[in-house]
Amino acid sequence: VVYFGSRELPRSASVRQRSDCLSGSMVYLDDFEEFQAAAQELFASNPLRSRYLVKYRHQDSKVILKVTNDRVCLKYRTEQIADLKKVERFSQAFARWTVTQNLDSLNEPDEELEGAKEAAKPQAKRRRRKG
Repeated sequence: VVYFGSRELPRSASVRQRSDCLSGSMVYLDDFEEFQAAAQELFASNPLRSRYLVKYRHQDSKVILKVTNDRVCLKYRTEQIADLKKVERFSQAFARWTVTQNLDSLNEPDEELEGAKEAAKPQAKRRRRKG
């Protein structure tokens, strides 16, 4: 069993722990939803020390996401092209977490962001009559 804050991560095939991180433990998570939930909890526990890194290795065609607070290091690695949309959404969510005033509302959708998405959608063009 790997302990992460007050939450217990099961030591299963989806969690691999390494202890080569300088001051703490590094945990690879294979399930993206587990990674996202653990990263959110890590950020909520210490928002000023938490940081997020995206690394792409062209040789391996791998994307590696890393969230750390210098004590706990969470990583997610994928080679699937379908996971890029998840990576993009997570990057947007993490950016939104860093500017939020209320840490209790991390799970709630942002009204301003939803309004901006609606405004950015292309609208159907009207056809003009010739003549």
